[in-house]
Amino acid sequence: MTVPSRLFSSMLLVLAIMTSFFAQASSDKAVAEKNKAFITQAFAKWAAGGSTFFQDVLAEDVVWTIKGTSPAAGTYKGRAVFIEQAVAPFADRLSSFVKPKVNDIWADGNDVVVYWDGSAVAVDGKPYNNSFVWIFRMQGLRATEVIAFLDLTQYDNVINRIPLAKSFVEKGDKPMSAQHPYLGMWVTADGRIRQELLANGRYDEARGNKKSAYQGRYQVKGNQIDYWDDTGFTADGVFVDQNTLHHGGMIFRRSQ
Repeated sequence: MTVPSRLFSSMLLVLAIMTSFFAQASSDKAVAEKNKAFITQAFAKWAAGGSTFFQDVLAEDVVWTIKGTSPAAGTYKGRAVFIEQAVAPFADRLSSFVKPKVNDIWADGNDVVVYWDGSAVAVDGKPYNNSFVWIFRMQGLRATEVIAFLDLTQYDNVINRIPLAKSFVEKGDKPMSAQHPYLGMWVTADGRIRQELLANGRYDEARGNKKSAYQGRYQVKGNQIDYWDDTGFTADGVFVDQNTLHHGGMIFRRSQ
């Protein structure tokens, strides 16, 4: 091979390597921008009163790690486990869901970092405020791993200050299991949504083929029902009669 030929071949090899490098860099940037936009939209929906942040963002087999040394710190394997063991015990002690205010979001490839502040009101009327850094590891627009940093002293203060048994009872009221006549299953006419009001003051709602799509606590006063979902949102409804419930723009009938 002549010198010019070898030189030309070397230039082609360098060009191929550079093209591959820039193509990969462009691909990584596009993935990062897509993941950042997805998480940004999910937080915006949550801040606007949305109720499905964890369902929208987390993979079912997500591994969520809370950094720190308090009892709440540790690793939770699976979305259902995380909601049941970390989210629900805290949400049950709140009278208003945590509202997020995003300070900044960064993304690099499949990693998205969110720095945000959250505020809520506990059932005893005292405010709850905290700052968070959540690191999402994304795959197919779902978080398969999350590492969370927060001021756990603020979280623990709510947990320790408000016994869970009292979170179902407002001052002067009887426990939920003793005060309302609407226990049982309530179903929409098409059967797609099935909401069970349990005697322990909690509800379990199935949607379509998805069991336990929503779970949380509820309270009935007269013919009014208020819901506090484990994911943080609140809702209400009205029992028109002993067999009819209007809730979320839908009509439920008592299941026989």
